[in-house]
Amino acid sequence: MSRDVAELLDAYMAQENMHHMEGRRGVEHLCQIAGAMGYKDPQHWGQLSRKATVGDLLAMLEDNSGMIEAMVEWIRSRNFSEFRERLEEVVADEEADPGEGDPDEFDEE
Repeated sequence: MSRDVAELLDAYMAQENMHHMEGRRGVEHLCQIAGAMGYKDPQHWGQLSRKATVGDLLAMLEDNSGMIEAMVEWIRSRNFSEFRERLEEVVADEEADPGEGDPDEFDEE
């Protein structure tokens, strides 16, 4: 009987001592997991360690839109002040004149 993905992933993470998923180490581990699953960036963009590149994670995200949706939903489900404050800075004010536009935007008239 073959093992399911959850069991194999747990075994891989234990084998590679991936016990902590916080901060930069967590990002490295996630990139390494993407590579272990066969997502390989031939340019090795964003090499974090011998086994982890950001490019591998990007390849995995490009191939699995559900992962991106899950990340967006995770962000939506948090009401962290640091998320809210940054988004408030970049989201247009609903009461602003819609004809104003972005002052940094190039106008080709």
